[in-house]
Amino acid sequence: MGMNKNAVLFLLGARMQGINFDRCLTLGRLQINVYRKPLRALLQRAGVLDESLFAQIPTDGSVPYADPFLRMLGARDLHVMDYSDYEGADVLQDLNTPVPETLKQKFDVVFDGGTLEHVFNFPVALRNCMDMVAVGGSLFFHLPANNNCGHGFYQFGPDVFYRALSPENGFEVRRMIIHADGPYNRWYQVADPQVVRQRVELITFRPMYLLVHAVKTRDVGTAWQRPQQTTYEQTDYASMRNANAALSDSGSAARRAALVDRFPAIAQLLRVLKHGVQFYTSHALMNRRIYQPVPKLPR
Repeated sequence: MGMNKNAVLFLLGARMQGINFDRCLTLGRLQINVYRKPLRALLQRAGVLDESLFAQIPTDGSVPYADPFLRMLGARDLHVMDYSDYEGADVLQDLNTPVPETLKQKFDVVFDGGTLEHVFNFPVALRNCMDMVAVGGSLFFHLPANNNCGHGFYQFGPDVFYRALSPENGFEVRRMIIHADGPYNRWYQVADPQVVRQRVELITFRPMYLLVHAVKTRDVGTAWQRPQQTTYEQTDYASMRNANAALSDSGSAARRAALVDRFPAIAQLLRVLKHGVQFYTSHALMNRRIYQPVPKLPR
């Protein structure tokens, strides 16, 4: 399991904004897939570079564990959870089953850099992550979205996290980013389907990933509510029609009717093309109602 540059930037941004990493748990023993020179520059920019900890990162080009990086973020009490201890995990847990009471509200940060998609009982695994965060603490995810079929059991859309990590369940989503695979692609803040009152969908030709940061505002205990997908009743069909109308051609109804009458095959082709462009545009990252470009670190 690895922590790439996108995950590093996401956690550094949270640290720069005052998030406490004191008691930190990672799901799996994470390696950090960022070269030493750019990693040093990022740590300096965030103001957290510790030379003694940075010296623990190998210089031979091998991929190190992320422990020194997490300690530079402030993780004084660092733990690793896994199904077995083959990579040195000190908290052994099958996330398909509920965590014991001793692990609940124990950590200031729980970070999953690619575990939940491999756990079959996803609702229980997600609830475990939520339960282990202390009130005021943070839950971070970096998980596969589009075009990751076969990587794990699941690939995720934004609605599941907005609805599960909701105020009713004692959480507030502070930031949700979607990005294409690789370190050089843009980040987009993803709108909450409940806010924009429509489904938040996406069509891409590249693998995409979600970065999620949610803060636990209160402990709801057994009052945890199973999330429901944003309902059809909340869909803002008027806005969708207006958006589609903005993409329509400006020809008069009479001229369109004449085209249909004289060239029915061409008219049909143009109609199909128009609807195709409308559909793709509304489901692409260019849809600024849903996807807003954002900087990768606070300015």
